[in-house]
Amino acid sequence: KDNGIGITNELTFTASGEMDNGYTWSYSMELDPDTTDGSALNDDTQVAIGMGDLGTVKICVSECGNGKKYSFAQDAYTQMTDTGLSPGANYPIDAGSYASLQYHTPSLPLSTVITAAYGQQKNDGQSGNTQGGGSGDSFEGYSLTSSPIEGLTLTAAYYDINDYDDGDTSEDQLQEGGSYNAEYAIGNITVGYGKALYAVGLSAKNGNVTEYDTTSYGVEMAVNDALSISYNIMEQSQHNVAADSSFEQETDAINIGYTVGGITIGFQDASTDNANMVKDAQDDTRTLGLSVAF
Repeated sequence: KDNGIGITNELTFTASGEMDNGYTWSYSMELDPDTTDGSALNDDTQVAIGMGDLGTVKICVSECGNGKKYSFAQDAYTQMTDTGLSPGANYPIDAGSYASLQYHTPSLPLSTVITAAYGQQKNDGQSGNTQGGGSGDSFEGYSLTSSPIEGLTLTAAYYDINDYDDGDTSEDQLQEGGSYNAEYAIGNITVGYGKALYAVGLSAKNGNVTEYDTTSYGVEMAVNDALSISYNIMEQSQHNVAADSSFEQETDAINIGYTVGGITIGFQDASTDNANMVKDAQDDTRTLGLSVAF
C-alpha cells in the first residue's frame, strides 16, 4: 500500500523580547489540525522567562519535553521512528505530555544543565488550557545534560506519575521511566549509546506487560559540509507478560541528508522486526523529504 505524498500541516507563531531589567522572554504557539474535523487548534504553547545567571522559568502546554530518550540518536535526516507508520516503540514520556511549570538552571560547571518540571493534565485547544473533564494524575520530571570532556555529552532523565487521590487504591504499579545516554564526537564522526526504561501504570500486574527495556545505538558521518549519513538501531524487550516475551522488537534506520543553500533533501530507509511487539510482524518504510528555508 502506498502512503502517498504529504505536507507538514502545522503553523508556528513566535515572539521574543527583552525586559528593562535584562531578563528575556519568548513565546511560541502552534496551530494543529483537529483529528476529527480538521479545524485548527491553538495548542503546543510555551512562554519562557530568561533570568540570566538565575536560569530560566517556563510555562508549557504540550511542549518543553525534558526527556532524553532520543539523545543517543544520530539523525542525518529524521528520527528513526518517524517512518509515516507506527513501529510501536514504547518509550518513556516527558513533560510535553502535560501542562507544566519548569525551571532550567543556567550552565553549571562542566557545561551542566539541570531541569525540573511539574505537570498537570491539559486540554489542547481550549482557552486557558483548562482541565475540563476533571482532575487527573500529575507528573514530575527531571533531566541533566553535561559535557565533562571535549566531544563527550552525557544526558539523563527520570519521571514519575503521581496518583490522583480519587479513592481508588487498586493500582499495582504507577507509571515511571527514564533514560541515560552518551554521545561522543571526534572529527567528522559522532557515535551515540542510549538506555531507556519504561514502567507501565497498571491496576493489575498479572498477565500484563510491566516494563519495556530499550537499548539503542547510533553513528553519523559528515561526508562533507553538505552531505551526512547516519545509522541507528533500537532494540526493545518487554517483561512479565502471559504470552511469549522471548523476542525483541528491533528497528534499523539509515538516513541520508543533503543540504545546499536553503534546501535540504533527506532520505530514510527504516525496517522494524516484530513491530508493535507482535512476533514476526514487519514494518518497512522508505521516506523521501524536502524542506526549504526562506
